[in-house]
Amino acid sequence: MIELKEISENSNYKKETQELINIANLAYKRWETYWTGFNSTYVCEEILKDFENLNDFKFFIYGGFSSSQRSRIACFREDNIPEEDSLKSNFPAQGIQINGNFLFDNATQEDFRSLLIENGVNKKKVGDIWTIGDRGAQGIIDNLDIDYLNKKIFYLRDVKVKINLVGIDELQIPTGRLKKIVNTVEASTRLDAIASAGFRISRSKIIERIENGMLKLNGSKVNKPTITLKIGDKLELENKGFIEILNLEITKRERWKVKLLRK
Repeated sequence: MIELKEISENSNYKKETQELINIANLAYKRWETYWTGFNSTYVCEEILKDFENLNDFKFFIYGGFSSSQRSRIACFREDNIPEEDSLKSNFPAQGIQINGNFLFDNATQEDFRSLLIENGVNKKKVGDIWTIGDRGAQGIIDNLDIDYLNKKIFYLRDVKVKINLVGIDELQIPTGRLKKIVNTVEASTRLDAIASAGFRISRSKIIERIENGMLKLNGSKVNKPTITLKIGDKLELENKGFIEILNLEITKRERWKVKLLRK
């Protein structure tokens, strides 16, 4: 059995680490595959670093499609490794459609996520949510104890919406993002400057999204655009993916050469 104190003492994600330890113990004891709840894909990758030296276990990160920003971790014994296709086909989640007319009342990914949580869905059960123009949203959701949502009417602010549970293969999966190196020169290493350059969004719009809690720095929401960034920092923006700071170098003119990995 894995002892929590041996792994999570210095973890920045103690609850998530403890959850993974709990399912690892179950996987080892029962010779079955177990999944965590949904977390940021970045957080999943970070907490697995603490498990690299555990030879008795293997792990698999998946969120329902290849470029998901929220994922679950599957854990199984090293001597009982399932096929990747089997893990994906038996992924414990399904699709959700939230249909409504948002032509005159725009809603964000976080608005739709909050709608589900306010109507009894634990946030750990909610994977990626993405908007589909002004017609509502789609997403990935845990497949247990959610039947009460199917074909029900709810209200998001003053807009009536209908929720339908569907297969993941019925969703309009967001286009996957290829990894890309971005080189830019900026006046500073402030969060708003680098996020604007990395996500190709104007400074004013990126500041608005930061102040609205739509951007995460190293897995945590931030609302101050003036934060100074450093090499290794990772940013996540709703519906825009991730960027990682690979290098920062001051120039002779006291500007910053910034090298980013976008995915």
